[in-house]
Amino acid sequence: MHGINKKTVTEPSLTEAQALSLTPTGNHTGRSVSVPDKEKESSFQDLSSDTLFLIFRHLKLRDIRSLQKVSTRLRDLIKEDNALAKAWYSQFSSAHQKQLRMTLTIKDKHQLRAWFESFSNNQALLESLTDRQPTSTYLPALLFFTRAELMSECETFELVTRATIDIRCEVYSANLSADERYLVTANGDNTATIFCHEPDGSWEIKTTIPHEKFVQSPNFSPDSHHVVTVSDDGTANIYGLGCNGTWEANTTIRHDLEISSASFSTDSRHVVTASWDNTAKIHSRKDDGSWVLTAILPHKKSVNSAIFSTDGRHVVTTCMDKTAKIHRQKDNGLWEEEDTIASYANALSATFSPDTRYMVTASMDGMARIYSKKADGSWEENFIIEHRKTVNSATFSPDGRHLVTASKDYTVKIYGRKADGFWKEKAIFSHKDWVLSATFSPDSRHVVTASYDKTAKIIGQQDDGSWSEKANIVHGKPISSATFSADGSQVITAGFDGIVKITELRRNHSLSAVTE
Repeated sequence: MHGINKKTVTEPSLTEAQALSLTPTGNHTGRSVSVPDKEKESSFQDLSSDTLFLIFRHLKLRDIRSLQKVSTRLRDLIKEDNALAKAWYSQFSSAHQKQLRMTLTIKDKHQLRAWFESFSNNQALLESLTDRQPTSTYLPALLFFTRAELMSECETFELVTRATIDIRCEVYSANLSADERYLVTANGDNTATIFCHEPDGSWEIKTTIPHEKFVQSPNFSPDSHHVVTVSDDGTANIYGLGCNGTWEANTTIRHDLEISSASFSTDSRHVVTASWDNTAKIHSRKDDGSWVLTAILPHKKSVNSAIFSTDGRHVVTTCMDKTAKIHRQKDNGLWEEEDTIASYANALSATFSPDTRYMVTASMDGMARIYSKKADGSWEENFIIEHRKTVNSATFSPDGRHLVTASKDYTVKIYGRKADGFWKEKAIFSHKDWVLSATFSPDSRHVVTASYDKTAKIIGQQDDGSWSEKANIVHGKPISSATFSADGSQVITAGFDGIVKITELRRNHSLSAVTE
């Protein structure tokens, strides 16, 4: 199946030709690029280092990569300025950059070194990376970029199981907090369990959160200080981390019918819930730590999902009346409906791109529909990704450059965004049964899938832009969820076999198989 283009969306960017030459006679692979001058003919390479450093700040990653090919001097200056790392880092939203920084600040020098040793035994490189003082704003960019490059060089990954947690009943999801200290699971006995990672490496139960009916996927807040659980019993419980390390009940959000989803805003101060009672509700945390209802978003039928945009100023909801609604927060803090998008089938979920310029829905008719925001604030259909059966999930990468879909037709599709704003198919991967989800790593270079065929595939992007399967994590029964840790070093899988696995990714020196 192929994607279907809709109306043209232009995305101005510096082309490779513009980056490499200032005149029509510029040479993409030559030794110099000439710039006309009234008095003399000078070279682009004659510009001072400081001037070139400033130019690098305004170029995109692909343009800087192109400049590397022009000359040895430019290549050396790009390396000296860490221009590639900075351009790569700038693709992420400020909220995601903050999360990346946090994952590094919690690592001591020994942990940071081990983080790199998983993919490199170059001692000089390890010393240069781990001995740096954390004063530069772009140090996280350099560290994450370098590690992403090292991971991309791996043809396959070696998988090292760091923990196997037996829940003793079916596990519907497992999520790790951003600081990697806590794990929360949704269990088949109508409970959610919070575990703590102890100094000896074990995972100990800290809190069990009871519900009366089926528990949906619980989530940590981005700051790791809160957990929200949702249930078919019509309640969502918010628990907070106390000063003594215990988790305490903060509030209970109530709907008249089942709650289908709940998620935090990126600043961790708001929670939005979606319910079959035809409403989505936003609750906000006050300075004293209490949570209050701040908005009710009405719909005509059951609401399947609700999620915040990265900037926290928008919420997108999907409804069983075959619509998706975009809600906007006004300057006075109140919420209003900005646009309603009509579809041909019920959408199970919708998510924004990190820059809130695009939105994608995953629908029961086998379509993932991408919408783009117009200058007047309205939304229009931009592109369609086709599957043969229900699309269970559709998610943008943290850098907004790619999108991955997972379907009941046993396939995962990865699409890349082109310069004109349309999307191009990059890769298709197959499972032997339904694919429940596909999620990107924090560096946007890897994807992990969760499938009914008892496997989670780890897929990685190579230096040439292609995607390949690098490892398989196996459970005894269907895998219900699979996600990356905040630093991208581990994968957390949960299965109907009652097992949660925390698996570390490492360079596979044997290059033999991709299975565990």
